[in-house]
Amino acid sequence: MGTRTQRTRGAGSVRRWLTAALLLAALGPAARAATPGPALQPVGAIQAAAAAAAREFIARDPANAGLDAEAAPPDPRLRLRACGQPLAAAVAGGQPASTRLTVEVRCGAPEAWRLYVPVQVSGSRPVAVAARALARDTILAAGDVRLAPRDIGASGYGTFTSLADLVGQRLRRDLAAGAVLVPGLLDRPPLVRRGQEVMLEARAAGLTVRMAGVARRDGRLGETIPVENISSGEVREAIVRSAKSVEVLIR
Repeated sequence: MGTRTQRTRGAGSVRRWLTAALLLAALGPAARAATPGPALQPVGAIQAAAAAAAREFIARDPANAGLDAEAAPPDPRLRLRACGQPLAAAVAGGQPASTRLTVEVRCGAPEAWRLYVPVQVSGSRPVAVAARALARDTILAAGDVRLAPRDIGASGYGTFTSLADLVGQRLRRDLAAGAVLVPGLLDRPPLVRRGQEVMLEARAAGLTVRMAGVARRDGRLGETIPVENISSGEVREAIVRSAKSVEVLIR
C-alpha cells in the first residue's frame, strides 16, 4: 500500500516537472521578445542623408543646376544601432562631379559606425560644343564654340563649362557641329616661339621696368621659359603673359 502511494506521488511530481518545462519552453520566445534590444537606424534615413550630401556637392557648381542625385537603398538586413545625433554625410575623397559618386554616412554616438553609399547622378548641364564644323589644327576663337545642354551620362568626363577656357586652343582632329569638346581633343599651342623677340617686364614696389628680350624656347600661356636680355645677355626665367610679353620672376 505504501509502495503504491509513493509511486503515485513520484509520477505526479514527474508530470508537474514536465508541465513546468513545457510552459517555460512555450513562454521562452515571448519572454525574450518582450525584452527590447537597442533601437536600429532606419535604412531610409541613411539613404536620405547620402542623397542630400550628393546634391549639396553637385550644387557647388552653378552649371550643375539641372542635375539630381539618387542614393541606392542600403541593404535592408543592416543592423546598425540608431544614431543619437544627426547623421554626418559627405562625398568621399575628392571625387569630380560625375554620373556616380560615393557618399560616406557616419554616426558618432552612442555607437560609432560608417557606411559608404553609392549615388547615381542624372540630368543635363550646359557644356562647350562646336558651334560649327571645325577642321583639325583650328585655333579656337570665341565664335567657334557655344554652350549647349547635354546629358551628363552621354557627354563623358572632363567637359568644359566655360568658353573662355577654350579660346586659343588647337583642335587635334576634325570636329562636327554640336560635338562636345573634351581635353583629349585639344592642344594649347605656344604663344611664344623660340628665337622670338619679346618684351621683358619686371615689377617691384609698384614700378614696372621693360626691356627687349629673346625667348630661348617655346612657351604656352602661363608657362615659365628662359628669356635672354638683349642688352646684357643675361638669361632669366620669365612667365609667358601674352604673345609678345613675358614677366621676369624676381626672387
